[in-house]
Amino acid sequence: MKFFLLFLLFSFTLLNSSFSKILNIENKIQIEVPASHKFIKYDNEDVKNSIEEFVQDYDGMEIDLYLVGPKKYVDLEKAILDGEDPMDNEYVKSIMKKLERKNFKDEERAGKWMISEAKKIMKKEKIDFITYALVSNQSWMKILEDEGETRYMINELQNMDNQELKKATKEIRKEITQLSGNNKSIPINESMTINLSKFEIAKNENDELFLKSNGKLIMIFGAIKLDVMLNVFMTEHKNKTYIFASACYVDCSKFNNKFNNMIKPVFSTNKKNVKKNATNSSNSSNIVNQLDSLNELYKSGVLTKEEFEKAKKKILN
Repeated sequence: MKFFLLFLLFSFTLLNSSFSKILNIENKIQIEVPASHKFIKYDNEDVKNSIEEFVQDYDGMEIDLYLVGPKKYVDLEKAILDGEDPMDNEYVKSIMKKLERKNFKDEERAGKWMISEAKKIMKKEKIDFITYALVSNQSWMKILEDEGETRYMINELQNMDNQELKKATKEIRKEITQLSGNNKSIPINESMTINLSKFEIAKNENDELFLKSNGKLIMIFGAIKLDVMLNVFMTEHKNKTYIFASACYVDCSKFNNKFNNMIKPVFSTNKKNVKKNATNSSNSSNIVNQLDSLNELYKSGVLTKEEFEKAKKKILN
């Protein structure tokens, strides 16, 4: 029940967002977000201790974690992180009064009602997405220098062109979904599953490797089912590692576009067209070979000068 109360609490506090702006996060990231969005850095003791415990085995590594979202949502989470009791929030108090009047006989019905009520309110308020952004001061290869198998895999991917990466992506997707066997689902635990829609590993025109994925997080609590739309983006840019994870609960038809626009100011996902270059190179090599063969035929007397010039013109055209 506590989960549903917190879910409702966060849902109530989101704002409608119509205009976009470039949000500069501590001169580390520039992203495009709705005008109502702001960010906070997770710098409370629990988060700091968790990060310090994670990076202690990595020499010189620093990690910063941020929340980006509508102002009221961000302010509320900040207040909770600073020790405020969620049950003292005016929205939660209002929900609890309404819940008491409903007088549900079991938690399952109460939970379903609370989710339904939350979604109605979120739709009415035209809420948008929230994003967790992680920035490391080290590149993927530096972070993984002691992780033999993973480092080898990343190194292999970095040496591939997009045609090769497309094939490798299919194999990786098959591997991470092998438990489900449907090339789609990634079981997290008994009550949580990620269903992949898009899963792509590629290089942009700056030759930077990136992973981009979207899908749905499905959470099951008894007979209660909650679907959350997800977008994830990972890349290395200027020797730093960036990870973005965004979530959307309702009115998500434009969520993927909003997410793409958010990362566009600094992270390009325009793929490097290596296939075209390879084709051009192959065509050029083929023309040279044909001209050499044609020249040999002319020199040996098989072709007259007129036939040679005509055939040469045909090849070049």
